[in-house]
Amino acid sequence: MSTESTGTTNWYTKLEAWCFGHRIWATAPVIILLLAFAAPTPATLCIGGIIVLLGEAGRTWASGYIDKNATLATAGPYRFTRNPLYFFNSVIFAGFCIIAANPWAAVLGVLAFTAIYRPALNNEAAYMQELFGETFEKWAAVVPLFWPKWTSYPATGNFSWSLVKKHRELGNALSMIAGIILFAVIYVLRN
Repeated sequence: MSTESTGTTNWYTKLEAWCFGHRIWATAPVIILLLAFAAPTPATLCIGGIIVLLGEAGRTWASGYIDKNATLATAGPYRFTRNPLYFFNSVIFAGFCIIAANPWAAVLGVLAFTAIYRPALNNEAAYMQELFGETFEKWAAVVPLFWPKWTSYPATGNFSWSLVKKHRELGNALSMIAGIILFAVIYVLRN
């Protein structure tokens, strides 16, 4: 490997590590860009708002099955993707990009999501492998890392509202609704 490609790899690896460790700060520029240059319309508010709400419904669904570090979640959305919370975060982000009608923020967002979630996916896979061993390996052999796919994995577990509450997902849902309302206010103020 040449020095130039090693330097590039090291730079990108360091950027990913920083983004993973500072997820809020790494996404802040994207959110600011979305808000500052938003040009929502009634159509984008409706379509994007529905997508945001569907993404949040997916997060709530996933939160009701995961008991972090205690058991391996394999039921509900964990039967179709090993990382449904991250997947549904990307759905929510896509919805907000549609609401904002800002393609530049969407491009920046894809780059930010890649820099943040790629190492997160890999780090969590390694951690889950260490924590759950052979059980994780069997599940990971069938269930994809990120993009959902219909599987016949023999899932176990039941949905629990107490887990949703434990993960404070209802507060996250209120934040998503507040975000949609904020874009509606931007629309009203700009028209």
